[in-house]
Amino acid sequence: MKKLKEEERLDPPKATTGDTAYLLVKAALSPIPGATELFERFITPPLQKRTQKWMEEVAEALRNIEKEHGVMLDTLQNDERFITIMVQATNVAIRNHKREKLSALKNVIMNSALGSDIAEDFELIFVRFVDELTPAHLYLLKFFVDNEDSLKPLKSYPEIYQLFVPEATKAISQDEFKMLIGDLGTRGLIWVSQDIDDFEDIYQASALLLQKTRDDLPRLIVTDVAKKFLEFISYSHGA
Repeated sequence: MKKLKEEERLDPPKATTGDTAYLLVKAALSPIPGATELFERFITPPLQKRTQKWMEEVAEALRNIEKEHGVMLDTLQNDERFITIMVQATNVAIRNHKREKLSALKNVIMNSALGSDIAEDFELIFVRFVDELTPAHLYLLKFFVDNEDSLKPLKSYPEIYQLFVPEATKAISQDEFKMLIGDLGTRGLIWVSQDIDDFEDIYQASALLLQKTRDDLPRLIVTDVAKKFLEFISYSHGA
């Protein structure tokens, strides 16, 4: 067998219409009149192009860490943990087009290849978070981490909102702001106190009805999980 050149070892194979996934979807659509033709016209070419571009970017990233950090790629081929992360990240990448998310997923693969101190279960959870969260979520979360000290004395959503608005890259309404915060909260990336003051358009119980409050404690905090998540989806090795 002809020996491949060093730089060709990671060259991804060209996608073909004989791929198993392609055949399965095409077979499922075949009973629907015109569905196969629409699939081939609108879905297949862009999906193949997206897949090929992603594989080429990952291959280049792996070549770089081999060169810069001495990572043995032959060893990675037998690393089940790394392979799982790469497969999961690739599945998410194919379903997305946002550059911020694709960059985060590529960083996940690179950090996993270099060796992460994050538990394997949480690596997989973090890949899922990249899939579920939007660039707006990620931007807001990074803002919270970068401004953690400034958040501590704030006691209300309006105060936090006013802190964020000048830094936002796009206009964001109060409703959208609270929705993003809620999404981050349900994933354990931030904790929001039940005693936080809300926007004026919602009923608030009188402070007299509440138990004694602790004004020395923050109403919104960023969790350690959030910091590990942002670290895992960023690449700073050798920077």
